[in-house]
Amino acid sequence: MTRPQATQITGRRQWRRLAALIALLGVAALACDAGGGLTSDRDATVEALSISVVQTATAAAVGASPVPATATREPQPGDPTATPDSNQSVLDQAATEAAKQAEELAHAAATATAVAPILAELPRYGVDPAAGTVKWIHPPVSLDIEGFETYDYANRFVATVVTDFVVSADITWNTLYGESGCGLVLRSDGNTDALNQYLVIITRAANGYAGFTVMRNGEVTSVDDMYARGIDPAFQSANDTTNRLTVKAEGTVFTIYTNGTQIGQFSDDQLDRGFVALVALNRSGNTHCAFDNAWMWAPN
Repeated sequence: MTRPQATQITGRRQWRRLAALIALLGVAALACDAGGGLTSDRDATVEALSISVVQTATAAAVGASPVPATATREPQPGDPTATPDSNQSVLDQAATEAAKQAEELAHAAATATAVAPILAELPRYGVDPAAGTVKWIHPPVSLDIEGFETYDYANRFVATVVTDFVVSADITWNTLYGESGCGLVLRSDGNTDALNQYLVIITRAANGYAGFTVMRNGEVTSVDDMYARGIDPAFQSANDTTNRLTVKAEGTVFTIYTNGTQIGQFSDDQLDRGFVALVALNRSGNTHCAFDNAWMWAPN
């Protein structure tokens, strides 16, 4: 299915419900794109780094023989029965195996480097890093939208479905109106007819407003307010500033953090699993949401 462009929503609604509806349209369309692909103007972004911690890669590579042992081992260089062709075959095989080992080692090192700061951050949210793995690290992405009540979204890992998780992202914004915002879609089922999902959106309104929204069968069933300003001393509401938004989902409990400070906690038992997406909502004018250092961890 072709991913639609941001669509203008007609009619006037209360912005909280509108924000949820806009995300409904965006994430539902995203779910139809099985690869989680972005529009052509996003294709130039850095290719997604899908993290899967390779716990045995280094040990396997280090312990492997340069030439794999087999039941019918080929002649070795220097063997009096070896021919020039068989010698070359063995050397080529050894070179291929060495290159493979080097690639595995490089991947393991890159993985460890990328995952290390995430594992170091998790204890801030009361999470034992050893109890799970990093499921994905999203490449940096900017969502730029304009017009009356429009949306855009990003997710390269829509096929990753989770129940409990921690998701986090650095969000830099520039919006014309304080009601416009950036945030996360959680436990979405992608049902285009009657979407079920949670949303956590932060905006510049009231010097730092955040909302936790529940959507059930395509309808907004509740919206809970949070105000980061006054609770999180590091929160910045001015344009072109950056805040880190983190959500921990543990069973029916959702804990929301900005810049490492808990600003709210809510309980809801309606949705037990789904995928996660990054989203931008625009009230009017134009909105820029840049997501960086975005990742998701989930228990084993």
